[in-house]
Amino acid sequence: MIQGIPIVTIYMYALIVCAGLAFLLLVFGDIFNFDGPVDPMLIIPWVAFTSLFGYLGEKLLNWDHLTLFIISAAIASVLVFFLNFYVLVPLRNAEATISISEKDMEGNTAVVVTPIPVRGMGEIQFSSVTGSISRPAAFYAPQERPLERGAQVLIIEIRERVCYVVPYEGSLQL
Repeated sequence: MIQGIPIVTIYMYALIVCAGLAFLLLVFGDIFNFDGPVDPMLIIPWVAFTSLFGYLGEKLLNWDHLTLFIISAAIASVLVFFLNFYVLVPLRNAEATISISEKDMEGNTAVVVTPIPVRGMGEIQFSSVTGSISRPAAFYAPQERPLERGAQVLIIEIRERVCYVVPYEGSLQL
């Protein structure tokens, strides 16, 4: 008992509070950026696991309270380490999507799919490891002749999903 409250009750309340906080972090965790030394995504599961194993130990075993707490904390530390190493770190390092961003397209070459007139728009196809993307295209600088289907272009800039391109002759020949 701690100040007249049974230790089992404290473990149960801690477990319920941690479950509620874990749900809130699951829902709102991406809104907040926890870059400090203590990550709530690790502290809350640690307290929850410690409470769970402490509660079960108090109910099932007849051991000293401090011994049960230390054993519960050790088991929780191991579980949280594995949770962090095998779940949270890979999730943080994972890409949100496998498609390429528009900024990554700038400076790369593409192939004309629909001819690009001197004053107007055509369509290009950009190929990458993750697949190909078709985008409307216009000349970045004034040109004297249109680009026909199959010609290579260099993507200079992308604004409002329109690629601004220049003709591309290939690599520099020395």
